[in-house]
Amino acid sequence: MISIIIPCFNSGAFLLEALVSCSESVFKDYEILIVDDGSTDLITLQVLADLKSDPTLKILTKENAGPASARNLGVKHSTGQFLLFLDSDNLIRPEYLGKSLKILTEDSSIGMVYSRPAFFGDISDSLKVFETVEYSMDRLLVGNYIDMCTLVRREAFLEVGEFDEHPDLIGFEDWDLWIRMGQTSWRSYFIPEQLFDYRVRKGSVMGSLVEERRKRMFFYIGSKHGYLIHQRYRQYYRLVTRIQAKPFSFFFRILYYKYILRKPLLD
Repeated sequence: MISIIIPCFNSGAFLLEALVSCSESVFKDYEILIVDDGSTDLITLQVLADLKSDPTLKILTKENAGPASARNLGVKHSTGQFLLFLDSDNLIRPEYLGKSLKILTEDSSIGMVYSRPAFFGDISDSLKVFETVEYSMDRLLVGNYIDMCTLVRREAFLEVGEFDEHPDLIGFEDWDLWIRMGQTSWRSYFIPEQLFDYRVRKGSVMGSLVEERRKRMFFYIGSKHGYLIHQRYRQYYRLVTRIQAKPFSFFFRILYYKYILRKPLLD
C-alpha cells in the first residue's frame, strides 16, 4: 500500500484539488494522511473540519513547526510500505502511483522514484523553474532538482532518517533527504515523464525566499554535508588553483595527457 502524506498550512483553497487528483489515480490501494501544521486561515480550518467526516482520510493536527515536522508526523501514523510526499497545492496524474510502484516492486534495490513536473499557476517569463534529470550526486550538491512529490520506499526512508526539521532548512528538507539517500546503497529511479503538476505560487515558501534566508539555508547544507562536498570536489579545486597559477603550462599538460598518454588528468 502507498501512504500519501499531505502537509497543510493555510492552503485549504488548494487542498481539495490535491485530493481529487488522488481519487483519480488508476492505482487505488492507498491511504491519505493530511497533517494540519497549525493552520490559522479560516478557509483552511473549515475545509479541514468538513474533511474530518470522511472515513477514507486520516487528519492529524499539530502546532506549527514547518513542513518537515508535519511530514515526519504523517510517516509515524502511516501504514504503507511506500510513501508519497504530496504538497497540498500540487496534483498527481492518474498514472503516477501505478508507474512508480511498478518500478519499486520489480527492483528491491531502488529506494525512490521521481518524475518530471508540469508547472502551472503564477508563471511568468522571469520564472526560474528547475529541470528534473537523472540522479547525480555531483549535480545535486550544486542545487536541488528533485521535487518533494517522490515515491519513497519506507525501508529506505527509515534507514536514511526522517526529514531534518531545522528551521534554516524549511522548504529545502527534500534536498537534504535526497543527498542523504545518495550516500546509501539505495538506488534512485527517474521517470522522464510529467506525472505530477507543480503549482507555482507567489506567496509560497519557495517563491518568497529572501536572500538572507537563502544564505542561511546554503550555509546549513554546506555545514551538514561539508565532508561529502570536500571529498567530491577537492580534485576540481586543485585543478582550478593550478590553472590560475600557470594557465598556459597547465593547458599543454591537459593536451599531453589527452592525446599522448590517452588518460584523464584527474582520477
